[in-house]
Amino acid sequence: MNSSDGKINRREFLQRSAVVAAGNAALSSPALSYSRIAGANDRISLGHIGIGNRGGELDGIVALLKDTKNAEVTAVCDLWTHNLERAVAANQKYYGKAPRALRHPQELLALKDVDAVMISTPEHSHSPLLKMTAEAGKDAYCEKPMGNVLEEVRDARDAVLVRNLVVQIGTQHRSEPYQIAVRDLIRSGVLGEVTKYEIEWNYHGPRWRGRPEVKMIREQDTDWPAW
Repeated sequence: MNSSDGKINRREFLQRSAVVAAGNAALSSPALSYSRIAGANDRISLGHIGIGNRGGELDGIVALLKDTKNAEVTAVCDLWTHNLERAVAANQKYYGKAPRALRHPQELLALKDVDAVMISTPEHSHSPLLKMTAEAGKDAYCEKPMGNVLEEVRDARDAVLVRNLVVQIGTQHRSEPYQIAVRDLIRSGVLGEVTKYEIEWNYHGPRWRGRPEVKMIREQDTDWPAW
């Protein structure tokens, strides 16, 4: 979902978002359809939905790019108060000012000055949230997997494609140095003729087993129906 040469610069990123925004009135019209004019030096305003352990890691990665890519996390969203407060504190440290703290995705997607959104919520919600983000006219990074229900994945894909948005779906252990080294080893011929190889990453058991969050969470600190 990038430009034809496989790369996209900041100016094109912002300008494309503005053009797409002009024709959309879904959940909320994006920031760039208003009086703001996209320029090469505009700071990219990012919103982040779902800022648990993985989300915290992503926030840290973005902070490393804040100067070279001129980006900033300006809004964070999580149903659990503990995660929300932790994300606000972390980004306050990264950027010297606190991001806006929101409980529900609809609130974040309605922010006119948010250019793009990161989604790192639990897996069952990836596709519905990506669809909502696309309908809001915002570009996105969405953690893997793109979804668990094929119909929801298709709906999210269609919402992105019809608006020609920039979207990246995350992967896991696809670009690590050890995998590249194995690929190069196979291609070198040292193992002879290899006709097939498989990579598997399996886990059997509940993901929440042994995690401290299980004992920490309280009903009054989150929104169970929304989750």
